[in-house]
Amino acid sequence: MCRRRSGDGDGADARVPRRRYLPGATDEHRSWHPGSRDSEYPADRVHRPGQSSTLPTGPCQTIYRFDFPRIRTPHEATAPLFKYAEVDWNTEGLPRGPQNSFVSPHFDFHFYLRQKSWVDSHLRCGSSNGRTCDPQKTSYAQMRRFLAAPPATDVPPGYFPGVESSIPDMGLHSLDGRVHYSVDEVNHHPVLLYGSYDGRILFVEASVTEYNLQDAIQAPSHTLSYVYRQPRNYEQRSWPTRFTITYLPRTGGFTAAFTDIRTH
Repeated sequence: MCRRRSGDGDGADARVPRRRYLPGATDEHRSWHPGSRDSEYPADRVHRPGQSSTLPTGPCQTIYRFDFPRIRTPHEATAPLFKYAEVDWNTEGLPRGPQNSFVSPHFDFHFYLRQKSWVDSHLRCGSSNGRTCDPQKTSYAQMRRFLAAPPATDVPPGYFPGVESSIPDMGLHSLDGRVHYSVDEVNHHPVLLYGSYDGRILFVEASVTEYNLQDAIQAPSHTLSYVYRQPRNYEQRSWPTRFTITYLPRTGGFTAAFTDIRTH
């Protein structure tokens, strides 16, 4: 049986533990290098498919959060679409998600449309397990904001909200209902999500297992690119159309990127 970890908070200001990860930067993506001194749990390299020798894993689900407070762009660039990024390491454990397909530990790459200070001040909720909002420890009005899904036109056709996925300092997650979820599908293809709060899109996200990272290492170009499905209505003038994973042989790191940004 999985129990709440010692030290996990509860009450109105409960937060998922947050730890710093290696900064690095462009307006649309972040490079991160396993083995960084700034990482509490360095992943020197993905040693075996789906199983790192240095990152914590189950049997209980724990989310370790590493944030990038700011995203910098060249002086001549326009204001970035995304205001800050966060990388999480999710240990998983017990099967969950569609068809119980979420079982493998994975990285979650979040790219936010709002500043970190705004997210930190608005997306608070009480939590009993240190991972998700507890409706009994959160005000009714605030829980409504977490659970309010965006209009159907603001997410791609077939996407659905995971009402159990309201997470402090993050928001509500919507998943692609057209994916045929299975353990093998999730292990080898990123789960591409739309995140929201109070009925508006707040972030884009990709969940990537170590199996998927191994696939990038073995790819001829060391790059894997996936379609990021589009909504019928765009809240933002510009929006990414693909998600890309690139292995960097020289450093042993990876680049996770929402790319091919188009103006509408």
